[in-house]
This record gives sequence, structure tokens and C-alpha cells, in this order.
Amino acid sequence: MSDHTPNHPSIAEVDLHAFLDGELPEDRARVVEAALLADPALAERLAGYEADKAMMKRLYSPLIDRPVPQHLVDLAQSAANGHAARPWADWRRLGAVAAVVLLLVGGGTYLAGRPAGGPAGDVVQMALAARDVPAAVPSDLAPYNAALSRVVALNIKVPDLTRAGYRLAGVKVEGQAATVAYRDADDRLFTIYLRHSDGTVRFDQFKRDKLRVCIWQDDQLSMVMAGEMSAAVMQKLASMAYVGLTA
Repeated sequence: MSDHTPNHPSIAEVDLHAFLDGELPEDRARVVEAALLADPALAERLAGYEADKAMMKRLYSPLIDRPVPQHLVDLAQSAANGHAARPWADWRRLGAVAAVVLLLVGGGTYLAGRPAGGPAGDVVQMALAARDVPAAVPSDLAPYNAALSRVVALNIKVPDLTRAGYRLAGVKVEGQAATVAYRDADDRLFTIYLRHSDGTVRFDQFKRDKLRVCIWQDDQLSMVMAGEMSAAVMQKLASMAYVGLTA
């Protein structure tokens, strides 16, 4: 998928999603609105995104008012309490369930095991402080994949986000954590901070200043993503990144 709309190279796909979410600055929103009024094809594309969003809300909004299924709570709590380890694939399924509810419908928080504000809160600070990744695209990702796997004690690799319009911009490994940086066509930075989890299960999305932050954490992997984007774009990147780690 191209990062920019075909007939309007100055308007990126992320602009359309942000316009739909009401998150564009006023001056940029006026530019996009004028383009929509002048171009029926662009307006039709936006209508398609709006229809997709409405469909997701119809499908998943009823789940928001329901409690998290007890077997999922038990699964999370047993891991946090140090009970028998489960394959990471099981936790990816748990993550998918929580993320669909929290991210597609518009954000929220799911915590199990330990309260927020402890180590789970600290990981956000560490992730944001580690966003200064040197701009260098490695020609061979194998050493970086090995380093990421060592850091989180899981067999993972650098996610490929080119289908979402984000190119790899650099990889930084420091101590027991790693940061993978990407840039979109407008040079906007998106980072993925990775480290081994402290055992807290957490799925959350929120804004901090201009940055949108998404935490996707299970009993083994802690992943914090950050960038200037709409909730819709973050949901897409978060899902691609999580799946891409082991694809």
C-alpha cells in the first residue's frame, strides 16, 4: 500500500485516518477537507475507512461492557504468580483477544497480575527515553535478530512494517533492552521498545504529549510502541509489529 494517496501526494494515508479520528491539527484538517470536497475518489476512500471502523465497533463494542473472561484472567494471574509456563503462542492468542477489544474499539486498559504504576509504568519512561536511535539501516538483520532474541529471551526478529508505509531506520541494543526505529514517508518516527517482561500482563493505548503510546505486554515480552499518529494507525502498526516479531 502506498503511504500517500494517488492523486494527492501531499496527503498521506495516516492523514485520512487522523482526520476520521478528529486528531488532525485544524490547519491540516482544513487542507484534507478541501481535498475531500474536490476529489470524489478521495472522499470515497475515506468513506471506506469510516465503514470499516463502524463495522469493527458493531462487532466488538458489545464486548467492552463485559468482564474479561475468567479463564483469561486465570491464565494471566497464573503466569504473574510464577505458575507453570505456557508456550508464547498461547500468550499471543491472549494478546490478540485483548488487543482487538482495546485497540480496535478505541483504547482502554487491561491489567492482570500487578497494579499499574509500578514496573509497568516505568517501562514507558524507559521506552520514551530510548527513542534516539542512530539513523543507520543495517544491511544484514541477522545479528540484530539474534540480539533482540537474547534481550527478551525469545526467538524473535525485527518486524517488517513496509506494508504500512514505515521503513526501518535503525536498531539500538542497550543492556537488557532494544529499540527498533522506523520512519514513514514524512520522516515521522515510530519506535518499538523491547525487553523481557516483569510478568505483568498489560494492554493499553494512550497519548502522552504529542505521542501516542501503546503497551503490549504479556508474561514474557514487554513491547512499548510510540509515535505521532492516530489511534487507528497505532492499532494497525501494533498488530503488525506483534505478529511480525515471529512471522
